[in-house]
Amino acid sequence: MENIIAAILFAVLTAAGTLGVSSIGMFIFHRNADDRDAEQRARFEYGFFGLAGLVVMLLMWYAL
Repeated sequence: MENIIAAILFAVLTAAGTLGVSSIGMFIFHRNADDRDAEQRARFEYGFFGLAGLVVMLLMWYAL
């Protein structure tokens, strides 16, 4: 039970890293030929969440 904090930090690290990398992948590969405005909004959101996920992952890595 003494390493429960490290386990929780590792769980947050892996979850944030997975979501960050997958959001960056969606930022790169997402295409919507019908509506350019909707595509740009979606790509902006994917980029923001991808960057935020990677920042949280790096913070948890530092916390470990």
